[in-house]
Amino acid sequence: MRPFFVRLTLAFVWLIPLTLQLSGAGFSILEQSTAGLGRALAGMTAEIDDPGSVFFNPATGAWHQRPTLMAGSHFLLGDVGFHDRGSNVSGDQDKNITSLAMVPNLYYVHPLSDGITLNLGISATSGTSTTYEDDWQGRYFSLDTEVSVIEISPSLSWKINEKWAVGVGFIAQYAEATMSQAVAFDQATFNRAYDGQLKLEGDSWAFGYSLGVLYRPFDSTRIGLGYRSKLSHDLAMKARLRIPKTVSPMFGGTTRITEDASCSLDLPASVNFGIQQDINEQWTVMFDVAWTKWSDMEELKVEFDHPTILGLRESSEEMKWRDNWRFAVGTQYKLNEKWTLRTGLAFDETPVRSKELRVAKLPDANRLWLSFGAGYQFSEQLRLDAAFTHLFFYRCDIEQSNHQGNRLSGDFSGYMNIYSMALNYQF
Repeated sequence: MRPFFVRLTLAFVWLIPLTLQLSGAGFSILEQSTAGLGRALAGMTAEIDDPGSVFFNPATGAWHQRPTLMAGSHFLLGDVGFHDRGSNVSGDQDKNITSLAMVPNLYYVHPLSDGITLNLGISATSGTSTTYEDDWQGRYFSLDTEVSVIEISPSLSWKINEKWAVGVGFIAQYAEATMSQAVAFDQATFNRAYDGQLKLEGDSWAFGYSLGVLYRPFDSTRIGLGYRSKLSHDLAMKARLRIPKTVSPMFGGTTRITEDASCSLDLPASVNFGIQQDINEQWTVMFDVAWTKWSDMEELKVEFDHPTILGLRESSEEMKWRDNWRFAVGTQYKLNEKWTLRTGLAFDETPVRSKELRVAKLPDANRLWLSFGAGYQFSEQLRLDAAFTHLFFYRCDIEQSNHQGNRLSGDFSGYMNIYSMALNYQF
């Protein structure tokens, strides 16, 4: 059993960085549970049957009586487009700025003794990916942006008595980031023949913790509260500046310059409160509210070890995000001994304050979640869960400008679908 589990763990760690996509507000990726996605993640801090709930509340593992493994995969496919509304740089952006993404995850809970349960989670917890055409109107703000964060989180749950349980987890995160944008060497006419490109790539590790408590005043009522700490990444980056051949003779024929740089990425603390209430043996209703301290995201700043050929010591985009709220309601119905049906609705508030503070690298917007799901119990040990979630993105405006006089004016609109499937196996 142990060699198999180790191989499966390594496989998931390898797969997670391949393709990530934005689903929650800010950088958040919330696809930790297929069963939970079927309810729009309502009541996840009070969930005691699905191992993925330990991401939201490490105390939930305490009610598992047998070792349980959950392996899931989530496919994200969306269509988000930009519509120009008077930018001062000509260009074209007709294509979808998102692409197909896969987010796998793995959770394992293992009861030890005396009410103690050991848990392990491996998943993608934050990330975003946007790709624009090389000649679009906002090329001096962004071309390609990809941020992916992998988390490995062992935790312990302690069932104090039949009513109370607490949990604590250690979080180790690995972050990778790639960002590119065009650089105007002709700042008078912004002629593309004189455009260069700046590309930054880097990675880092950060560490944090999670805390949780679960209360069951009655057998039919579960109340959970989870806290995740802030994690501060300091990405060590390589900055590569490509100089167009049209102007390279002015710099001794140099066409590429590489410099060391750094970028700070603060992933905020969050608090999640959830309730699950059994109405009868078949019906359960859930409610969830989450708060995330996105106000820690003041700016996106890259600092260069030496001045670039453009004389820059740093490059900064003001963001001044605000704290955001997420609300979810859901229900599930046990149709019979084999089938369980689920549905849910959620509203996820964007942390972006205004169109002037929205950035092309991450054109975040309010979103509405509509979810459906089902679970099928093959045997006492094996359950298959599947879910579908449609995210309605509210239209959002952007008015971004920089010190070179570029102005990006327009709006983004679109949607995203999440197709999710997971296997739960009890040993």
